[in-house]
Amino acid sequence: MMESLRNFLTGPRLFIVIAACALPFVFLGTSSLANPIGGSLGSINGEDVSQGDFQVATNFAIQKYQNIYGDDFDFASLDDEIQMELIKQELIIQKSLLAEARSLGLINNVTQREAKKSIISNPSFWIDGRFDENTFEAQANANGFTKDEYIDQISLLLASDIYRTAINPYGFSSDEEASDLALILEQSVDINFIKIDSSKLEQGITNTNEELIDYYSDNEIAFYSDEARTFKYFVLKSGDYMEQVNIPDGYLESTYENYVLNNQNNNEIRLSHIMIEKSNHDSLEIAYNLIEDIKNQLIDGKDFSSLASQYSDDVVNKDLGGDLEYFDSEIFPPEFSDAIDGLGLNEISDIVELNDTFHILKITEYNEYKLATFEDMKDIFSKELLETESLALMKDDYESIDSMTLTNISFEEVAESLAIDKIITESNTINDFNNIQFNQNIKDYIFSQDTEIGSVASFDINESVFVVSLLGITPSTLKKFDDVKKEVATLLSKSKTTSKKLLLVDEIIDAKQTDDGLSFISAYDFISTDTFIGVKRGSSLLPQEVISEAFKVNPGISLTTFANNGDAYIIDVASKNKPTNQEINNIIEQYKKFSEDRYVNLLTELISNDIFNTSQVNLNNLVF
Repeated sequence: MMESLRNFLTGPRLFIVIAACALPFVFLGTSSLANPIGGSLGSINGEDVSQGDFQVATNFAIQKYQNIYGDDFDFASLDDEIQMELIKQELIIQKSLLAEARSLGLINNVTQREAKKSIISNPSFWIDGRFDENTFEAQANANGFTKDEYIDQISLLLASDIYRTAINPYGFSSDEEASDLALILEQSVDINFIKIDSSKLEQGITNTNEELIDYYSDNEIAFYSDEARTFKYFVLKSGDYMEQVNIPDGYLESTYENYVLNNQNNNEIRLSHIMIEKSNHDSLEIAYNLIEDIKNQLIDGKDFSSLASQYSDDVVNKDLGGDLEYFDSEIFPPEFSDAIDGLGLNEISDIVELNDTFHILKITEYNEYKLATFEDMKDIFSKELLETESLALMKDDYESIDSMTLTNISFEEVAESLAIDKIITESNTINDFNNIQFNQNIKDYIFSQDTEIGSVASFDINESVFVVSLLGITPSTLKKFDDVKKEVATLLSKSKTTSKKLLLVDEIIDAKQTDDGLSFISAYDFISTDTFIGVKRGSSLLPQEVISEAFKVNPGISLTTFANNGDAYIIDVASKNKPTNQEINNIIEQYKKFSEDRYVNLLTELISNDIFNTSQVNLNNLVF
């Protein structure tokens, strides 16, 4: 949970928030657990947790893992309990910070307006390089929201994001702190060591046939075959249903008419403004005189951007020439719409008065929306209809199959009812299962101890439906000695290597006590001795796990340690060497950054304790 908060506090801003909301609801592992629970899923710090919140938190969790492991990562491959715990962490983060944002009054008209602007500027909702309301509505609906509900959701997340930014820990490091760190971490050690090469030692091991047979008999559990399962399946794909879809007479024409109706007034207008806040002046008259003076300067030919930078009270965009981005009637007040009505490119409006502010507007970009012809659009409309209707037909069959499987119908009867003639049979162990079409849910079903032979199950995955039935189970059996003789030899050699290595370590430690005690090691080609001077923590001369142990002891101390590859090291630490002042000065800036990161981590942990340890979590036990 600590890591989740750190990612949230230091992560990207609102565009990631919107992207998570716009992500299709692809959660496959436990989504069914939430669906039957109508309405609220509980509360966190007094904030209601809805199905929509569950979905958004799920998408956040999916996106985090895909950012780490790539877009092909299947979140549903994680255990259900792990999935639910990750989603729960996301919910606690979002709702805890939302509760704080609400208490500070950060949920208001401003956040809703900014949410709308962010939605409009998000390419997820664009067609041909500009915002398309139909696309936005379709994506919102696909995620279970109306347009207004989606805007409200983004407004709440934006308020949380504002609060997140406010508490985001910023690091600070003094030269003294950085020097202390450098003094510790830039130390070096001088060491003498003896190394036992595990690989070379193993190569010299010999095994008699009698030893192999004895090892096989004593360790039979290691030589059992994997259980294998035979199953059959068929696949329904949405594309296979396209031939069943007929385009109704007049459909293309009526769809084109709707397209024209929805887009004929979608001209793209970009605005800039100069804003004067009434409350920033001693009187309304003074404020108005100032905006009037600015208007006169514009008439005289003064540059709009320069005047915006000099006079505008809108601190968000004054240094951007007052840029408000693209006009949308749902975001901007109706007074703005009236003021720009009839204006051309680079023309300025009259003075616009709102309750608290005065404005002068300028159109900086004007792109007239070009309607595509019927000939250009009819193929697109046809394709959209075919894809939508074929997917719907496949979903109908999926629901039909799902109902049939509840009546103990056989796999063959299901296939026959759908006129399926392509049935595939496979046999795999769980370790050799490599059917790339199947996701983790299908694999879990095939190899579950609860799956009965002859049972039928269906899975809706990526615009395809998989219908699967278990045919038989080949149990695990003890493999014959002759079939696994090489495997027995490998395991026995490794076991002998470990035992001999430990005996040699003890023998070397005892022999070091005498003047000529180590003379015997020259007879072994897998034992070597060496001396390294000035070894630093990040050195590649020795394995990091070995170097790390060497820095833990004081000079004059001997230690025995094992590398991850099995090699043994008997080490004598001769001395530890501190860096010089000049060496520290050369790297001080690097350590200041390192020190700042440590500071941020400590602050994040404090915030974590405050947010998570005091959170009042009351979630539905049937889901979490």
